[in-house]
Amino acid sequence: MSTTKYISISSQKGGVGKTTINILAASAFHFLAKQKVAVIDCDYPQHSLKNLRDKELELLTSSPEKAAEFMAMGQQAYPIESCQVKDALGVAKGMDGEFDLVFIDTPGTINIDGILELWKQLDYIFMPLESDRLSVEATITYAHMLEHFVKGKPDSRLKECYAFWNKHIKSEKQDFYERTEAYFAEEGIPFLKSRLEHSVNYKKDAMRSTMFPLGKEFQRLGISGLIKEMADTIYGAAPAQPLDAVAAKGDN
Repeated sequence: MSTTKYISISSQKGGVGKTTINILAASAFHFLAKQKVAVIDCDYPQHSLKNLRDKELELLTSSPEKAAEFMAMGQQAYPIESCQVKDALGVAKGMDGEFDLVFIDTPGTINIDGILELWKQLDYIFMPLESDRLSVEATITYAHMLEHFVKGKPDSRLKECYAFWNKHIKSEKQDFYERTEAYFAEEGIPFLKSRLEHSVNYKKDAMRSTMFPLGKEFQRLGISGLIKEMADTIYGAAPAQPLDAVAAKGDN
């Protein structure tokens, strides 16, 4: 029986950081937790993840220093496959049993051929949202859509969808966050405790690398806590959680 888990950081609202968080999560599990990871980028037509990987490969070719740094790691990068949604299910099934985790970057809309079947292949969906009304409303709609069309269906493996805060601003009054979490609880949509802080660091290449692990200096932004919470969700009460060490480093 395959132990491959299929994960997506997904939203139907653009600009909430789902692609960046897909990169952070995939890289953390692969480089730091030593899980065998693959990524499927079916967010057509932009294919942001695959385009980023191509740019990083070009940099390794043009920069002997960067190439030497990559070689010194002694660890290969995880594969990134790009395709359209209608072909993603076949790609995902072809990876079954070959990887521990497969991250799938999906479009947020239901009006794409093959998206329902692809959602049913996922084990968990993590939904980032920001502290604004439109983001909250879009996330609730998205969660209800998954609940109605996917979760609990006989041919679906989707176990749960979790919301979490991205671009959290600590200096703001927390009333909106607390009211939103309470409303999500009433709607039966679980909320992760971790909050990714708002930071200009997310625009840095070192934060969004598919070829190198995330540096310790960035893990304080709530990333280590989010990844650890994701690991606890994905792996449950396993004796050895793969992200324990990562979370410990980020807390220091």
